[in-house]
Amino acid sequence: MVHSQTEQQWLNEFTVPLKSLLGFEGVIRKGFQRGILFGFEDYLELVDCTGRISRDDKRGAIDEKALPILERLNIGPGQWCERATRFEATYQDYRQSPRRRAA
Repeated sequence: MVHSQTEQQWLNEFTVPLKSLLGFEGVIRKGFQRGILFGFEDYLELVDCTGRISRDDKRGAIDEKALPILERLNIGPGQWCERATRFEATYQDYRQSPRRRAA
């Protein structure tokens, strides 16, 4: 999907300033917590379950028979974090106009 959007130049102006994401701590500790109190795997499961819920005010839902999202994408949690946090740097070449890429 990203590839087709870049071909159509929909992502060319991806200039929104990015903020660092909080890390996933996964456990409650004494003192100040600096991250999200979810393990990353638990968070992905929560997002996947949320996507499978069918509601009248939602356009659709993930089919209950569908594999979890990262299995469907054939990537691991580490790869997902890398791509999600470094999206602009990873896909920087696609941000250039077709003429500049050809040069």
